Amino acid sequence: MLAYETNNLVALLLLAYSIGDQLFRQLVLGTSNSNPVAIIAMVSLVLMLGCGLRWNQAVAGSRAEAEQAKARLREMESRSHIAEAIHDAVTGDLSAAAFVAQRRIDALSGGDDGDGSTSTDGDDGKNADERRDELDKWTQVNDYILSALTNVHRVIDELDMDVTVLEEDADGKAFSDLLKATMAGGDRRLRALGFDITSILHVAGGAPSASPSLAGIANDLLRETYANIARHAQSGSKADLSVILKPNAVEITQINQARTTETDRTQPGGHGLAYFSKQLESHGGKLETTLRDGEWTLFAYLPIPVPETLPPLAGHPES
Repeated sequence: MLAYETNNLVALLLLAYSIGDQLFRQLVLGTSNSNPVAIIAMVSLVLMLGCGLRWNQAVAGSRAEAEQAKARLREMESRSHIAEAIHDAVTGDLSAAAFVAQRRIDALSGGDDGDGSTSTDGDDGKNADERRDELDKWTQVNDYILSALTNVHRVIDELDMDVTVLEEDADGKAFSDLLKATMAGGDRRLRALGFDITSILHVAGGAPSASPSLAGIANDLLRETYANIARHAQSGSKADLSVILKPNAVEITQINQARTTETDRTQPGGHGLAYFSKQLESHGGKLETTLRDGEWTLFAYLPIPVPETLPPLAGHPES
C-alpha cells in the first residue's frame, strides 16, 4: 500500500529496511528460523506490485489527459471554423449596409459626402420636416444594423474565446492574449465601418493573474466600449482606446468625438455602461464618463487581487 500510495523512494527505503531487518535477525541475533532470501524476495515482489499499479495509474491518467486535450483541440477548431463562416456570411454585408446608412445620415444632416465637399443630397425637394423624418428613420435603421453587427461579433467572440485557460493563468499571459484578440477584432470591425481607430495595449510591470470572472468583466467591458464607438461616435471620426495592464489592475480609457445630436443629458451607452459601472464598483473599481465640447471620454478601473504567493507591490505594503 505504501509503495502504491507514495513514491519509488519510499519503496526503496522499505526494501532496504526489510533486507537489513532479515540480515540482522539471521546473522547477528540468530533468532530467525525463516529463509531470509524468500522473505526479501516476497517483500520485493509486493513492493514491485505496488509500484507497478501506481505506474499503470499514472499512464492511464496521462492517456486520459491526452485524449481530453485532443477533444478540446477538435472542439476549438470546430468553433473557429463556425466563427469564420459566420463572419464571412454576415459581417461583410452588415458593414456595407451600415456604411450606406451612415452616408445617408450625413447627407440628410448637411454633412459631407466623404470627399470633403458639402452634401447636397439632403436638398432634394423635401421640406425640413420630411428630411427630419427621413433622418430619424435612417438613424433607426443604422442603429439596428450596428446592433446586429455587434451581436454577431459577440457570438463570434464567444466561439473564439476559451476562458477556461485563465484558471491557471499564473503569469497573466492568457488574460493579455484574450484582451489582445478582442481589441484586434474590434479594430477590424470599426475600420470596416470607416472609423480611424488607434488602440494600444500596454503591460506595465506585468499582466495581472485574473480569475475567469474578472477576466470576463474586463473583456465584456472592452466589447461594450467598441460597440459604443460604433453606435455613438461621429461617422468616420478618429477614436483612441488605451488598455493598461498592471500586476494589480486593468485600466481602460476611450476618447472619441460624439455625434452632434448627443447632449450631456443623453450620454452614449447609458444602460450598458450603467451595468458595468455597478460591476466594477462591486469589485472595488470605478467607471467614469464625460461628454464635453463634443468629446466623449471613458475611464474604467478594475482592481485585480494579487496572489498571496507574490511579493507585495512597491507602494502597496501588506496591511
